[in-house]
Amino acid sequence: MAEYLFKGTLDNTVHDISYEQIKQLYEDNKREEAEGRHITQSSYRGESYYTDKNFQEEFFKEFLYRDPLTAGMRVQYPHGVIIQQSQRRNFYRGENQQYESSVPSLLRTLNNPANGYSTRKEKELYRMVSDMRIAEFAMLLKKFEHVNTWNVCDVLYDVLAQHYGLETGWLDITSNFNVALFFATCTYDNGKWRPLNKSDTENDEKTKYGMIFHMPSNRMWMRWSMNIDKFSNCRDVKGENGKGENVYELLSHPKFYEKHDNLIYPIGFQPFMRCSMQDGYGIYMRRAQPLQNDIEFKT
Repeated sequence: MAEYLFKGTLDNTVHDISYEQIKQLYEDNKREEAEGRHITQSSYRGESYYTDKNFQEEFFKEFLYRDPLTAGMRVQYPHGVIIQQSQRRNFYRGENQQYESSVPSLLRTLNNPANGYSTRKEKELYRMVSDMRIAEFAMLLKKFEHVNTWNVCDVLYDVLAQHYGLETGWLDITSNFNVALFFATCTYDNGKWRPLNKSDTENDEKTKYGMIFHMPSNRMWMRWSMNIDKFSNCRDVKGENGKGENVYELLSHPKFYEKHDNLIYPIGFQPFMRCSMQDGYGIYMRRAQPLQNDIEFKT
């Protein structure tokens, strides 16, 4: 979990956390939420840190502190133009039991031997069917007037598909500890969510504990700085003619993973509210890169 709860470097170590530590994380999350609201309202009022004293210091305070905490800013990312939410200091993922491999739903299906997809051809055919489902989902959403008139940022149809139950290559991440805690302590049963009970947690050793993955957000900005050149210069991956590729074509190329870490992409505000209500982020995986093997996550 968080570096302020456990000493030492981030190394994917699993820790038990107490009620007091959960309360501390809850209170820290509450303070960050209030801080984001305060800075956002201040920005909307046109306030800034600029004075006549130290322009360079004030510029960096605006750029490094105010801008990330101001919800509603339009930012261009490799996967589209995003209306960002107020950023927080940590990323989380909650799971209601111990899984061997935390990967997206599509990869869980493809890599499960019980499903019978043993050859590359079989897996690619299933992946194509999954893409067709997402395309049909996008066509359905485009029938809504508020989607057709949504012109403030890109509509991330595949990310929305993930949040509404379709199999995709996206793994859900959140910046909100409360959201991660919910998914670590609840289960989806008969069409609705409910808290885990004794029968849920005593099935076997793996169901005894809910899991919360954690990474300080500043670690992810460092990853982006080391990987962003792959998006800005596609020809390093695609050859001399690197024009016209979108981010998903780039991510699907095997060479992209030669020196690649899991990157957390912001989702921000979308025409439907579930993503923003969950302070949603995501990791896109063309091939499995489980969080259990990511040394900068703690659980």
